[in-house]
Amino acid sequence: MARLKAMMRTTISRERVRFIVEVALALALSGVATSVGALDAPSPPRRPEFQTVPLPETKPAVGAKPQQVEPQSAEDCMANLRAAGVAFEPAQAPAGALDGCAIEAPVRLASVTVGIRRVALNAKPLLGCAFALQFSDYVKNLLAPLGAGTMGASLVAIDTGPGYECRGRNHDNGAKLSAHAKGLALDVGAFVFSDGRKIAVDAQPDAQSTAYVRGLRTAACGWFTTILGPGSDPYHASHLHFDIARHGSNGGYRICQ
Repeated sequence: MARLKAMMRTTISRERVRFIVEVALALALSGVATSVGALDAPSPPRRPEFQTVPLPETKPAVGAKPQQVEPQSAEDCMANLRAAGVAFEPAQAPAGALDGCAIEAPVRLASVTVGIRRVALNAKPLLGCAFALQFSDYVKNLLAPLGAGTMGASLVAIDTGPGYECRGRNHDNGAKLSAHAKGLALDVGAFVFSDGRKIAVDAQPDAQSTAYVRGLRTAACGWFTTILGPGSDPYHASHLHFDIARHGSNGGYRICQ
């Protein structure tokens, strides 16, 4: 329960969401403008630089009492998913071969309602409810509006991996447990739009789609504690990895590559 409580604190305010969307959209649109003229002579992508992003420290007002955050039960988390227009099924995590593999409040994420449309997750990944709520918020407030602004079409589906996997990092069972082994991570390979275009994370055919992927990857650091993808390392050359695993003793930084 304590872990679920901590994970739910990662949901950011709507004001911050709006700011991140505006910044990402501006970055994406500027990317379209600057890259159109360079299409005749493309250059190889640069490896993203490792970034350690400190989270802002919240200081209470003078004389204020520390705020007590009520723990959120699995039932409350799932109720929040339903209220957000998320289609899901309560699930059970399969038994794993490694010690420590487990999910708090597991669900299979099917789709996220954005306006009058549903954005489908065809693989129905198995996720912890807290991560499902966070990823759904990212779809609703960043992926879909950024797609409409840069692609001129509606996002209708996302190709993902299975979510939960009882394994070590980078599929090395001798390594530290992956965030996937807790249901706190999801790999994304491609985005499908209402005009039939399918934009892969590792290969974009034009300036619009390149700007879209660049924008969503940059803005993702506002939702997740880890973002890895093409250029980060060989293990993430074909997809984007998002997770909300805690880093360090106080969870006060993020890995955005």
